[in-house]
Amino acid sequence: MLLEAPSSARSSAPTARLRIVGGARTVFDWRRQACAPAEAPDLPVRAFRDYRNRTQLLLSHYENFRMVGRSLQRLRRDCRAVLRSRESSVPSRFEDREWLASVFTTDGRTVWALVHDEYQGNTHPGRCPSGSYEDCWYNSVTLVRSTDGGRSYAHSAAPRQLVAAPPLAYRQGSEPVGVFAPSNIVTGPDGARYALVRVRNPDGTRGDCLLRTTNVGSPGAWRAWDGQGFTGAFADPYSSPPRDRAPCALVQPGLIAEMTESLTYNTALGRYLLVGLAPPGPLSVGAQVTGIYFSTSRDLLHWTPRTLVAPAVSVHSYVCGGPAPIAYPSVLDPRSASRTYATSGARPFLYFTQFRYAACKQTPDRDLMREPLEVAP
Repeated sequence: MLLEAPSSARSSAPTARLRIVGGARTVFDWRRQACAPAEAPDLPVRAFRDYRNRTQLLLSHYENFRMVGRSLQRLRRDCRAVLRSRESSVPSRFEDREWLASVFTTDGRTVWALVHDEYQGNTHPGRCPSGSYEDCWYNSVTLVRSTDGGRSYAHSAAPRQLVAAPPLAYRQGSEPVGVFAPSNIVTGPDGARYALVRVRNPDGTRGDCLLRTTNVGSPGAWRAWDGQGFTGAFADPYSSPPRDRAPCALVQPGLIAEMTESLTYNTALGRYLLVGLAPPGPLSVGAQVTGIYFSTSRDLLHWTPRTLVAPAVSVHSYVCGGPAPIAYPSVLDPRSASRTYATSGARPFLYFTQFRYAACKQTPDRDLMREPLEVAP
């Protein structure tokens, strides 16, 4: 069904329509193609064109791999990991398990990437008495760099790679806390670079924050929207006074939920397009279901209420015997003029991870799928 934004949003943006216009195809088949158990799409996929004009598609996990080819439609696996996690047991170093989350490059040779860094206390002896991943999950965003066109990535001596940290030092026994899952890095209306991140604060508040920088390669140069301007500076909680919240104002809480999976500037709409997997909510439009939703914005701060693209089962809504869940939707357009595919047009693809279950239990088998999308105002 063709979907459009609600009338209540029309004062801030014209209507928009997104629909899936074809069947799913497999881009990466874990069972046939994985070179290692952790070679699987465990975050939304990102891509860029390197200095040899090849397209690289990142398969991000705590061991990070890539697919390389002449275009998004012609990719082959590469069995060499481009970034292996340091897995440090010291939380103040912010270098435990590291996922490449979003990339930025202007020449295809020097490539910067924001990293989703999980300190997993349950994997380190004595750091998590409960043994629970959820109880001892402490998340931050860091920065790495490749100087060889994406063949390998490394960061500055810890903790100088830190971009955004939780406001408190690590402590076991709480819900997941910190700064998570950066979106694509996009160019804003003012020419600066922007990314959305998901935050979960110690006081229980949660949502999205918008980060801005004029120097992607400097970890300390990123600033968060604080409700008045981009002056919110994240501090290292091991050398600064503790706080209850991250130094940012939540962007449109409720309207976009915690969607950060896919952020592009859509040329067919003349607006920014945000796509993600979200639960139903009081401000959702259409069917009250878990699914893939979209929202649009002219300025990255004001968003239309999320609108359903398609229902979907998530790992949290999965029922034994039912359809296998999906995660990590991401919009990539083969015709994008952006070196990092940070723009999309009228006919992009929707990529997502398909989980494979056995005996009602999640397995390491995760396939990367894609479906054609149609985007229209």
